[in-house]
Formats: sequence, C-alpha cells, structure tokens
Amino acid sequence: MNNSEPPSSHEEKWTAYLDGMLSAQDAAAFEREHPEAAAERAMHSRIIGAVRRHSPGPTLRNPDFFNDRIMREIAPPPAAAAPAPAKARGLFSLWRLAFAGAFSLIATIAIWASFVRGGGGERQERYFAQIVSVTAGDRLLDASVLDAEGLKMIWIDGLEPLPDDYALE
Repeated sequence: MNNSEPPSSHEEKWTAYLDGMLSAQDAAAFEREHPEAAAERAMHSRIIGAVRRHSPGPTLRNPDFFNDRIMREIAPPPAAAAPAPAKARGLFSLWRLAFAGAFSLIATIAIWASFVRGGGGERQERYFAQIVSVTAGDRLLDASVLDAEGLKMIWIDGLEPLPDDYALE
C-alpha cells in the first residue's frame, strides 16, 4: 500500500483503521461495516500503550559509533577546499591507444602482404619443393623420381600394399 493510495485489501483496511490512518469518513464507514472494530481498536491501543511503557529500550552495543555518525550528519559542511591540481596526462590516453592500435593493424597487414602472401620480389609457384637426393633408407626398398608434365613424384618399390580398410591418421 502506498501512502497516496487508499487501502485495497481487507487486511490493509484493518491495519489502516487500527493505526488511525483512515480519514474520519472512511473510519465511520469501516465501523458501520464491522461493528466489532471499535472494541478491537480500543484493545489495540491498550496493548500498544502497555508495550511502550513496560518494554525496555534496546541497548546499543556500539554507542560511540552511532554518536559519531550522528555528529557527522549534523555538523556544518566544511569550507570549500582548494580546487584539485590539474590531472597529469597518463601514458596511455584513449587517443594514443587508438593510434597505436591502428598503427599495429597497418604494420601487421604490411608484414603479412610482404612475407606470408609473397607480395614482394619474384613470383613463385604456390607449392615449390626441390628434390635433392632420393634414398629409401632400407636396402630392400628402391626409390626413384618420376617426372611427368612438370610434376615430380617419388616412387618407392618394394613396399607391401595397404589393406583397403586402412585409415590414415
């Protein structure tokens, strides 16, 4: 229930009536609807009064803390302090980081274009290998180089054929 809204549920109306939050017209209408409301309100007032008279106040465990907080709240505001000195510019400002990132990107693209893609110098075939010597490493095997239409292949004779269900890894 909001303070600006009238109570909507039955429990909210009873609470507002017992707390004295209803207007005189609403309280009279509520008493007409509930004839036992006046007796309940009187009993509620007696119980609240007895509790306030006979129950001790809570003992604060840290009274110095609360006193200090209260004194800070009610103390007059301090005099205006001198303006803070101008902030020294940091080593990495936003613009410097942006320029460094752009320069790094341009340098990376230039290195990739020059070395990886092979943009400079002579143009070579994409896959280039030169066969220097051919040995099988085993006396029972014979290795030779086959050259057909610019395609070179190393042929090894004497190996056993692989089964059809063999899967290369």
